[in-house]
Amino acid sequence: MTVPQGDAFVILLLALFYSYPIVGGMAFIVSSFYYRVFAETKDLPSYLRHGEPFVTILVPAHNEEHSIAQTVRYLGTRLNYPSDRYEIIVIDDGSTDQTASILSNLQSEIPHLRVITIVENRGKAHGFNVALAYAKGEFILSNDADTRPNPDALWQYMSYFEREGSQNVGAVTGNMLSANRTTLTAQAQQNELNSIIGIIKRSQMSYGALFAFSGANTMYRKAAVLDSGGWQTEQPTEDIAIAWDMQAGGWRALFAPHIRFFLDVPETASQLFKQRRRWSAGGLYVLLTKSSTLMRHPLRNARMIPVIFDYGVSTLWSLFHWVSVVLFAWVQAVLVVSQDWERFFHNWFLAGMFVAVQMVVGMIQLLAASYDNDRGKSLKYLLFAPWYLLAYWMFNAWTIAWEFFPAVVSLFQPRVGGVWASPTRSSSLRDSIDETGAQQ
Repeated sequence: MTVPQGDAFVILLLALFYSYPIVGGMAFIVSSFYYRVFAETKDLPSYLRHGEPFVTILVPAHNEEHSIAQTVRYLGTRLNYPSDRYEIIVIDDGSTDQTASILSNLQSEIPHLRVITIVENRGKAHGFNVALAYAKGEFILSNDADTRPNPDALWQYMSYFEREGSQNVGAVTGNMLSANRTTLTAQAQQNELNSIIGIIKRSQMSYGALFAFSGANTMYRKAAVLDSGGWQTEQPTEDIAIAWDMQAGGWRALFAPHIRFFLDVPETASQLFKQRRRWSAGGLYVLLTKSSTLMRHPLRNARMIPVIFDYGVSTLWSLFHWVSVVLFAWVQAVLVVSQDWERFFHNWFLAGMFVAVQMVVGMIQLLAASYDNDRGKSLKYLLFAPWYLLAYWMFNAWTIAWEFFPAVVSLFQPRVGGVWASPTRSSSLRDSIDETGAQQ
């Protein structure tokens, strides 16, 4: 039987579209390799030649009694930067636990620590905007209460702003790694941080734009934050929103893979699902509210067009994937009833081939990223890789589909943004930390 040319073209497009995880993974590998070979070596941090600019470190805190003391002590005593050239401002955002008393004791211990107390919980973005008015530094480091950058991070970040032609650099975001590996879920995320997030940011740098900053640790030029209107309180994820606003305003955003910071990752599947729902909600809300404005000026916003295209296709694929899964299950049930076993097993064979190819691409992605990040040290997590990489796509597809319609509805309703709850922290945060900021 001959398939009409038009139908064959539609089938080909559907096949390419459904193969997005495979095609996208290969694109990430090639483009990140391009960045690694032709740009990353030139982007290595260098020692400051013109002195140390004053830096303000903002630490948002809401019910962080288990993590705030370790984090503030680390920031106050372990960073290789003159103590008179930076300050730490902790925003106590309506905490109801022992966070306030812990911070009060720390102020006598760490002279360059200041605390801003917000009586009513209003969220991270609101707290940052309030603290911005009190910040003495020309540069602002956002640092979550569960996050520790490497000791050289401050001068390494500042070296990107010191370079010739860096006047339009608005933000530099670091390389996110896990500090806690106490559960199977936490250990498995090492593959994601190495092979997915890191390599995607390298890939995005190959065309000069970032989808999101790492909210847990990013250095901002204060002037760029003010020019962008600050952090948007109505956004589910302030780091994605300000990344789009800043780049749309003409500011450059950079990924610094050699500046590493360690954070507490979710330790259970339910905590991970809650975190990814928030990430998906933030990405969708930004895509729906900001992409049309950027697309009106495609030449001026040329760097952002691939970002919009990639996340847009990813969103459509996620919706299409779950529709196709339901249709696949329905077709297979019909074939069982009709006892058409040949087609039944043929369909499973095709699905298995798709999964196998996706896992192979994911393994190549992990190998490349492990070499880029730590010269292969993270390959000890290789056993987690095939299954986690496959689960990652399914997990993200589910959270995007889950949050898509609420995100659309929120466009027509005033958002009540800002109020937040601190996630469950790992007990390992109470343990000591080594000189890298990672758990001992």
